[in-house]
Amino acid sequence: MVQRYIRIRAEIKKVEAVEETIPTGAKIRKKLDLFKHLKKFESICLRLQRDDTDMTEMRVMFRVLITEYPVTGEHLKATAKIVHRAAFETGVVMVINGSLLASAEALVLKPFEVTPTAGKKRKERDEDYASQLLRSGGKKRKPTSNMKQYMPLIKMIPPTSNIVQRLFSQCKLVLTPQRRSMDPANFEQLAFLRVNRDMWDVSTVASVTKEQNE
Repeated sequence: MVQRYIRIRAEIKKVEAVEETIPTGAKIRKKLDLFKHLKKFESICLRLQRDDTDMTEMRVMFRVLITEYPVTGEHLKATAKIVHRAAFETGVVMVINGSLLASAEALVLKPFEVTPTAGKKRKERDEDYASQLLRSGGKKRKPTSNMKQYMPLIKMIPPTSNIVQRLFSQCKLVLTPQRRSMDPANFEQLAFLRVNRDMWDVSTVASVTKEQNE
């Protein structure tokens, strides 16, 4: 809504019917400042939904967000209550960064230990806000010869936020203006079916309908 207003605000001034409701002065500056912040969050949300976003990149972005917006720390910090296995997540981030693991992290990642293997360089990405954060604060260090090596699978583990952001985006597509008054239980069913659409098709719906009619 803010983006739409900024895009058409020059034309709104020409409409006499809404002239008295048009924000002026400080209100406009607040909207412009708000839009800058929203663009940052949008950039982070889009980056989190990418398949190639790993845990260390997620942690870099969250760390910067917490610094700029302390109110988000309760939910985004590495030790937040919603993090089920803090030691495991921290260990994965340290492995990707090429850092030495503490005893707690080394213990939970011990099943993933392998003989030393060479790593691969990551591809360059577009310089949006999220990319700038990763380029400035998320550089990986080269592992030393005495460091333990782990399965490549470790670097492929997606952040939980990656999956959650995709779920939110899919729910956003389902919850159109025409469905705002939908019963929450029905909306939950639609969202569930959309997220798991690769597990059912028209024949599945037909068989279920047939069973209910019998």
